[in-house]
Amino acid sequence: MHRPPADPRSLVAIVAVVIAAVALLAGCSDSGDGGSSPASASAATAAGTGPFFGECGGVTTAEVSQIVGIAGLTNTTNNSSGCEWVTSADQLGPQFSFNWYRGSPIGRERATEQLSRESVSDLTIKGAKGFIASDVGICEIGMEFGGDFFEWSVSYGLPAPGETSRSTDQVCGAAKQLSTMSIERAK
Repeated sequence: MHRPPADPRSLVAIVAVVIAAVALLAGCSDSGDGGSSPASASAATAAGTGPFFGECGGVTTAEVSQIVGIAGLTNTTNNSSGCEWVTSADQLGPQFSFNWYRGSPIGRERATEQLSRESVSDLTIKGAKGFIASDVGICEIGMEFGGDFFEWSVSYGLPAPGETSRSTDQVCGAAKQLSTMSIERAK
């Protein structure tokens, strides 16, 4: 059977569609290293396999206040994925938060921290692996559980006039205590 020659415009259109589809699919891949990663794919499919951390990571406002050493905290955000405590509406004041990410890669969060914090290193608490990131007045801890992770952020904000800022050890000590409590209370 004889076929007529293909119209060159049709071939160009088909090639353009194939190239666009390949580019679109490649753009949807985000393994953090520019290539495909079996670990990232399995972590994404394992979403929700981590423990249940409960409301606010299982930590009360009174406990947060005691650990961070600041009275008068108000829980301004309280939903299924996180909580935030502040002392005022001032964005420069102390802010403490717990965020629970289900089905989200911890590597992306760590990469963001590496771009914005002075120090980022590995951390293990109660057998859970994660990272600790700090800078002057702020410390953030992310702990991984299968396809899930949580992050505690402890930020004292800018010190008031005549006040000295807390040391990184103090700030990160509070973040470690809060993270440990959340891990111990997980179900």
